[in-house]
Amino acid sequence: MIRSGVLVTPFRGVVGPQEVSRSPMARFAAALACQDITAALGHRSAAVASRLRWVPESWREADAVVDVVVPRTDARRHRSGLRLHRALLDPADVTVIDGLRCTSVARTLADLARNRREPRLLVVQILDGALRDGLVTEDQLQSTVDRLAGLRGVVRARQLIAFGRNGVDSPKETELRLALLDGGVPHVDVDIRITDRDGVLLARGDIGERDLLLWGEYDGYDVHSQRDVFNSDRRGDRWLERRGWHVMRFTNDDLQRPWRLVSEWLTARAAAPARIAAMRPDRSPEVAAARRALGLDR
Repeated sequence: MIRSGVLVTPFRGVVGPQEVSRSPMARFAAALACQDITAALGHRSAAVASRLRWVPESWREADAVVDVVVPRTDARRHRSGLRLHRALLDPADVTVIDGLRCTSVARTLADLARNRREPRLLVVQILDGALRDGLVTEDQLQSTVDRLAGLRGVVRARQLIAFGRNGVDSPKETELRLALLDGGVPHVDVDIRITDRDGVLLARGDIGERDLLLWGEYDGYDVHSQRDVFNSDRRGDRWLERRGWHVMRFTNDDLQRPWRLVSEWLTARAAAPARIAAMRPDRSPEVAAARRALGLDR
């Protein structure tokens, strides 16, 4: 049956149906089948099993290495297509997804952040996606990292987790935010919302600085090039400017030249105090709040 292709052997000692070579979850089950019952999917494989947003497609491919966390005393060796990570797992670090033991979302993110082979930008993007989907909280991430104190890469994990933000709608927004922070912008707000007195949402921005009335948007070509969206964006920009906001729109071309977008932001930031001081506080509630933040009004 193996010779005829009816069955496959994804790992030495494991035989399964053809589905194993097509389905990530079936391949994960096969990987765990040749390990101790205390083993759990971890790192990239746990990220896929947990259905984390913005995970690279290559992590799901049939030839992707399966990451499994095993006890430190486990004597099993690595197998082709299988990477073992020897570590101590707290009961809070383990969950079950579709019948498979996996590291929790918080532990998975902490392990990815500890690994210097994982790009900083990618890790923060996945962090943003998990926070956005409510799969993890900042407190859970912090308590998980605290339990890992003393392990290799924990300092890096703390740093990257601190960059995670809830309310991010796309990985490009994360890239834009990190480009600004790396360029010297001291603080960037995300998910800026303007509501009326009844709490009804009037506008929502990708990034910005509330106290300086700076409003930033990342425009993906596929969506924002559509005629109705393009026109709506421009009407919204004029409405924001009437309320005192300085609006800046960025595209993927700007991300290819981060020094340019950083320069534009820092220029707008330097001009913001004088611009806010020249506006009457009754122009909008946001202007009144910005003037108070700058110490212009009580």
